[in-house]
Amino acid sequence: MTTVFSILAGVFILSLIMVLHELGHFLAARALGFKIEQFSIFMGPVLYERVKNGVRFNIKAIPIGASVSFAGEDSAIEGEMSDPEFDREDPSLFMNKPRWQRAIVVAMGPLVNLLSALLVFTILFCFNGVVIPVVDQPVPGSMIEHSEIEPGDRIVAINGSRIYTTLDIGITQMVHDEDSAWTITYKNAEGEVKTTVLEPEFDAPRPMLGIIYQEDRDTFMIVEVDAAAYREEKGFMPGDQVIALEGIPFGDHARIQTLIARSEGKKLTAEVIRDGKRTRLEVSPLMISARKPLGLTLAYSKRVSDALSQGFQYPMAIIRSSFRSLGMLFTGQLGVEDSFAGPVGVVTVVADTVSRGKTFGEVITDILTMFGILSVAVGFTNMLPIPPLDGSHLLILVVEGIRRKSLSEEFKNVTSIAGVVIFLALGVFVLWLDLSRLFGW
Repeated sequence: MTTVFSILAGVFILSLIMVLHELGHFLAARALGFKIEQFSIFMGPVLYERVKNGVRFNIKAIPIGASVSFAGEDSAIEGEMSDPEFDREDPSLFMNKPRWQRAIVVAMGPLVNLLSALLVFTILFCFNGVVIPVVDQPVPGSMIEHSEIEPGDRIVAINGSRIYTTLDIGITQMVHDEDSAWTITYKNAEGEVKTTVLEPEFDAPRPMLGIIYQEDRDTFMIVEVDAAAYREEKGFMPGDQVIALEGIPFGDHARIQTLIARSEGKKLTAEVIRDGKRTRLEVSPLMISARKPLGLTLAYSKRVSDALSQGFQYPMAIIRSSFRSLGMLFTGQLGVEDSFAGPVGVVTVVADTVSRGKTFGEVITDILTMFGILSVAVGFTNMLPIPPLDGSHLLILVVEGIRRKSLSEEFKNVTSIAGVVIFLALGVFVLWLDLSRLFGW
């Protein structure tokens, strides 16, 4: 997939998500009789405009973003300065509508993002099938293989965290301390809910390459090299893409494992791609006593009931992971540079994901998957109580509803200005993070 197409796909996905978000506000406002001034697709100078039913519909020059503006409210929902020429007694003005109606309009943007993600994931899982939290055949020699957990058992919780999707399992594994035991609650074929505790175990020393790699569609990228195996440029290095070992494709796991096991300390010839160039290396397997893997493999299902269930649960899991990530950020478990991404970063990630697709079906699957994930992310982010996000407007409406009177305009103006300053500062910081990741600063 060409770089240009991949970047355009990223921009299209992000723009579509924003348009749907604003469309949620717009449709709710129309249904409740709000006076709408303008609905804009994209940003910048107006390229095309049409007026219908008193609303200015336009398309702007910069192909990202969208906005909707209401009469009687300045930038109430990511909008623009409203027309000052209006009758302040007009019941259709945003500020004159009941608070519950304003709350519906504000909340509908993030809700549409969530609903679109639910729809996309459900369609994906119906057509492609879905991995469910049911145990399949465990990895040979793993902790699961030697436990009382059997294939077909459903995982209920891991380390006290409820498990609904594979994403829940991934998050739990990410935060797990490798020196701690695994506490796994599961439901067996008889419907009994049981809990087992798996203590860390080590294998007997055996020949290993001393590398940790990430596998993605028949590519094997080294992410970590054992200190004992590190020989700088002469040996494996993080970032190397392993192609073959002694001429055997690295994806042929059985033959590769047999080759390493029988190496008896002899040097092996590895082929890698380093800095875009194909390179040969001489590597020697090391005798390493490795931890036994948990070995939890999950079943694949094409049942419609599982597709519907996971289509609902997966966006919920993304929201849960977002809350956990915020907690990890504030406790120092997650670095700031790993926590934020702006439009540049999002487009880069989408473009990179789409470019890895080898077939048309894979590209479409990748695009829809990223659309679903980003839809949830945009909806979740907009619900944060930070001006000018939707969450801050909802919070003000809730507080005013409890007090049964409006907050002072001075208070709202001060908090809005402070929030916008913080938001803009965060935006500049995130843009810097995006660019530093993109250019390797």
